[in-house]
Amino acid sequence: MHPILLKSVNLFDPEPKGVCDLFLCGGIVAAVGKNLSPALPDVEVVDGSGLTALPGLVDQHVHFTGGGGECGFRSRVPELSLTDFTTAGVTTAVGLLGTDSATRSPKSLLAKTKALNEEGITAYCLTGAYDVPSPTVTGSLKDDVAFISEILGVKVALSDHRSGHPSLEQLIHMASQVRLGALTAGKPGVVHIHMGAGKRGLGLVYDLLEATDLPIWHFRPTHMGRWQEEAVKFARKGGMVDFTAGEEPEKCALPVLRTLEEVPPERITISSDAGGSLPRWSEDRRTMVGMGVGSMSTLLPVLRCLVTEHHVPLETAVCLVTRNVADGLYLSRKGRLTVGADGDVLLLDRDWNVHTVLARGVPMVADGVPVKLPYLS
Repeated sequence: MHPILLKSVNLFDPEPKGVCDLFLCGGIVAAVGKNLSPALPDVEVVDGSGLTALPGLVDQHVHFTGGGGECGFRSRVPELSLTDFTTAGVTTAVGLLGTDSATRSPKSLLAKTKALNEEGITAYCLTGAYDVPSPTVTGSLKDDVAFISEILGVKVALSDHRSGHPSLEQLIHMASQVRLGALTAGKPGVVHIHMGAGKRGLGLVYDLLEATDLPIWHFRPTHMGRWQEEAVKFARKGGMVDFTAGEEPEKCALPVLRTLEEVPPERITISSDAGGSLPRWSEDRRTMVGMGVGSMSTLLPVLRCLVTEHHVPLETAVCLVTRNVADGLYLSRKGRLTVGADGDVLLLDRDWNVHTVLARGVPMVADGVPVKLPYLS
């Protein structure tokens, strides 16, 4: 791994730092400043003039092994490849399962997570799926979180006709097991909640919070674009809320914008649902009338819409997919480009195109072209 000096980049760490140099050595940010000239051999110098440097994106909702397939076996979404992440500027991601825990499992998800780490990005995952009780690797939610370093918490679905429909007692047990494992291992103990468009919204979570002393910050509802007013209410109580980027940037940006106007921005994140099946159902929910597939390439267009169309400061928008996510996951070296942070860097050109991506100081994309390919390619 050669040291790399990025010269004259417009740096957001994610706070704006102006035009400066960024020196990566040993996989971390070693120095930031003007006119850096490290006295080391084999330093690769990259001219960053006209480019904006951001922390590599952190995507906490990705179907590493592919999503659902809700129109027969032929509709199973294939697993994702290294370049699906890097060409979208994503250097850290959290994998999860969805409706399909019959042909996919937490074990296969964990194996894919390990593979992505071996290929050079940073990957974590969640145990569980839509099923209740949750499928696990070890047979115990607590042990999955406590003993498996890649597992940060559990995935569950609420307010969805495909959900396992946990009772209040089951949800309390699930969250308690995750919390106990997280306390043992020093992890966030995320209860990541797929929010469908069903009748109760977050009602079951509020019932849990009323009935127990479990902290609200364990619970991370996602797909909150369809529950924007609920997102404000939940965030005002101290929770974090996650919005999903999609193929229509303006449609995705508006609920984020409205929420930013009412709650502290550090409680808001955006993820992609990449690799997930995006079914379109008939009104009676009996038949599927179409299906799309989520992509990480939707993240940057939503940020661009927030910044260029709605005048959200770039440093605020960037935090929604970098530092806010990293802090919520207890990943203190991710989502920032300060000295000592991991060398995860995204360089954008003036048109918001991905120019260069480095993951832990290793080039993944250069001049818009992947230079690190999947092991099997």
